Amino acid sequence: MIVIKWFLVVSLVIGFCWLLYAVFPTYLYRWFHPNVYINVKRAQSFALTFDDGPHREYTVQILNLLKEHEMKATFFVVGSIAEEQPDLLKRMVMEGHEIGIHHYNHVSAWFLTPGRLKKEIQMCKDVIIEAAGVEPIFYRPPWGHLNLFSIWCARPYHTIIWSNIFGDWSLKKTKRALEAEMKSKLKRGAVYVLHDNGETKGADEKAPEHTIGALREFIPYAKQHKMNSKTLSELQKEGTSTWN
Repeated sequence: MIVIKWFLVVSLVIGFCWLLYAVFPTYLYRWFHPNVYINVKRAQSFALTFDDGPHREYTVQILNLLKEHEMKATFFVVGSIAEEQPDLLKRMVMEGHEIGIHHYNHVSAWFLTPGRLKKEIQMCKDVIIEAAGVEPIFYRPPWGHLNLFSIWCARPYHTIIWSNIFGDWSLKKTKRALEAEMKSKLKRGAVYVLHDNGETKGADEKAPEHTIGALREFIPYAKQHKMNSKTLSELQKEGTSTWN
């Protein structure tokens, strides 16, 4: 009985410490920290951003679609995946898109020490510079998870979360439902997060097919409403560098 009580006490202490280190900072930083951004005030456009890539097929299709409609996006790449496909990163830059940091491995900051988190960010940055010859200025943690030290570890970068997330990593979100939700959330200064790779943990491998299908209908809709997608840097300048 004593052993069970001690086990429960230790478990409660560990759980409480984890909440203080991981879960609470995620939500407090998102809503109250001045260096964590959700959208851009006073901007005239919006931002399409893509996480978890690049993917040898889906990212190419998205780049082709963006090029066709003369729209720009920001790609938050996973370093371990990106270093295997440097040509895609080069193409992103050549076509006017932006590349951001999304960790070297697709791992949550909730389970990383400050030292390991800093290394994940640095290693991803190094891959981007080596492949594309540009230095990233934006950072988005996988799943949007932050920990107590995330802001300190990401000090050189703008930590950008999102204003709209659509669950497009799952096949449960149909193309039609995704398209309808994207259209209903269209707003100046909005930051959309979508996914161009379904091979990361928790995602469905073919889910990006729904994303691409929805984009084929959504992008012309946005253009009809005089709305254009810009990179985060362009959106920041357009909004006179004012973030929310």
